[in-house]
Amino acid sequence: MRSTAFTFGLLLCTLVTCGLAGWRLSKGSLAALLGTPPTPPGQRLYTSFTPDEVRKIQISAAGTDGEFVKGASGWQVLLPWQDRMDPRAAVGIISFTLGMRVEDLAPVDEIPLQETGLTKDAVHIRLEGADGRPLAKYRLGRRTPWQGTDPETGESIPTLFVQPWDKNRKSHVFTCTGDILPLFKNHLKFLRDHHPFYFHPATLGKIRIRSPEGELTLGRESPNEAWHIVKPLNLRTDPAAMKALIEGLHNLRAVAINDSAVAPPTTGTGVGAKQIALTLFGSDTETVLEVYPAEGPAARDGRATVSDRPGTVFNLPLKPERELVSLADLPLAVNDLRDPTLTNLNIASLEAVSIQPSTGPEIFITRQNPKLWTTLIDGRQRQANEIRLFELLKAVSTERAIGFESDAATDFTPWGLTRPFLKLSFIGQDSQTITLRFGMDKRGNIFVNRLGTSSVMRIDKSLLSSIAIHPYEWRHSRLWSLSRVDLVRIERTTPPTPTLTLRYDFIKETWGGEVAGKDVSDELNPATANFLLGALESLEITRWLAASDADAISALSKPVLTLMVEERTVDDLGDTSGVEKRELKFAPVPGTSPPQLYYGRLTSDTQPFLLDRAIFEKLAVNLRADQ
Repeated sequence: MRSTAFTFGLLLCTLVTCGLAGWRLSKGSLAALLGTPPTPPGQRLYTSFTPDEVRKIQISAAGTDGEFVKGASGWQVLLPWQDRMDPRAAVGIISFTLGMRVEDLAPVDEIPLQETGLTKDAVHIRLEGADGRPLAKYRLGRRTPWQGTDPETGESIPTLFVQPWDKNRKSHVFTCTGDILPLFKNHLKFLRDHHPFYFHPATLGKIRIRSPEGELTLGRESPNEAWHIVKPLNLRTDPAAMKALIEGLHNLRAVAINDSAVAPPTTGTGVGAKQIALTLFGSDTETVLEVYPAEGPAARDGRATVSDRPGTVFNLPLKPERELVSLADLPLAVNDLRDPTLTNLNIASLEAVSIQPSTGPEIFITRQNPKLWTTLIDGRQRQANEIRLFELLKAVSTERAIGFESDAATDFTPWGLTRPFLKLSFIGQDSQTITLRFGMDKRGNIFVNRLGTSSVMRIDKSLLSSIAIHPYEWRHSRLWSLSRVDLVRIERTTPPTPTLTLRYDFIKETWGGEVAGKDVSDELNPATANFLLGALESLEITRWLAASDADAISALSKPVLTLMVEERTVDDLGDTSGVEKRELKFAPVPGTSPPQLYYGRLTSDTQPFLLDRAIFEKLAVNLRADQ
């Protein structure tokens, strides 16, 4: 018969065991008591934690121990150095751990560990939470000869031998998907952050750049504000250049780093020496990158240090290299970062535009309502050519200067700006005016100055082709007003074929045809005739030409297409008062085959015009089945 003491001891042991089991159940697992059972194929090896829970990573590889912790300033290295960890490496290790999917498994005693690589030289990895509790611990062996399959894409992926260090699973070797072994080569050096700067672009509020040429400061008031150059001059920045600079600083990466003790660099005194300092919103502390002078003109790399990583020396690429951001790729000069456009216009508030060529009359274009622009042509107020206006506004708003000549000019004579050959004025609400004056030097270079400023920019001559300086060029592109209700007939002549006369009945919506007195109505295609009529109704020319254009006059003396349109005219009461005939002639512009442009002219108008090939072909469409 058992004693009372023995019975009490057995009862106490049972209570403790049940209590521990209940406590572990409250944590969601009995693994601590019973062990984690082997994970079957198709399932992930670790699923009990999330990436955000990981606060510490311990790694041992090839005799090097590494310890990495996550704090307020990101992932930091405690061993084997004291430096910043590459955050992408931390994400890669955690993602790999949570992404390992079992392809196969076998007991340890059934597999030669030497063949799996799961020996003392294997990579040991341990992930811990904030409380120091292990979230995952395992070691990585060699890459297996088998490929896994991505269940989502169907692509083949490599597999590794993995041995968890959890109870009841360390007795098995698993074949798992993924491979991050290259990350642990060369004594864990790839885990060290090779980026000198660590920042989120949205948090950046100030950039200071110093070089032997001077100092430049860029700033913005908030993440939603535009960047401005605040020193040495208050200038707008080029958004594309600022994007390239910030992305370049964010992605700048050393080709090598080391811990050599070096003397502070003599910034600004050597060839190629630079200083780049970043300040984040809400902070007065700069993170300063000091770049040493290049060791010689042929040097590919240059040494640098950064203020928040003392004792770390970076070898940064100096010259452009494939798949690397180099210092040469960064726009660091004032003229690289300033806005190169001629002006920033608020087109919505624009009320008038003045064009003053030195060789002709002023062209004054005004807005009568939000959509209607008019100008004075031949003594008549006419609707302005919106295509020419669009070209002009686009040119001065988007075309880029090719050089900055001066920001402190007092005498504009060297650039021909004291006697400009062209002045453009843009008048907005409350008569606010921006005036650009264009000058030419003795070599034929073109320069622009915004009146009232001391800056002079050099521009490409091609920009001038976007500015129409003759009144006739501002005529609206719509050639005429044609009404099918009043249409009587269309005569079309394409030498050497005889003239085709088309008769139109608007009420019946029918077409009749005649060639040299012969009725050809049955040969007409009504749909094609309607297509021709639609092209005539919406006819808009490509560009107006001068009345004295000799090439156009010569070509149109031998037209390849003539169209005569006859319409009924009506009086104020709506009664038919007669007929009106208008004739159009077209001839190809020589130089290309087939011609891409055609000359055209309405015989009642003194001005010829240009028409592009696509519109001409609509007018020359085949109307008869026998042609």
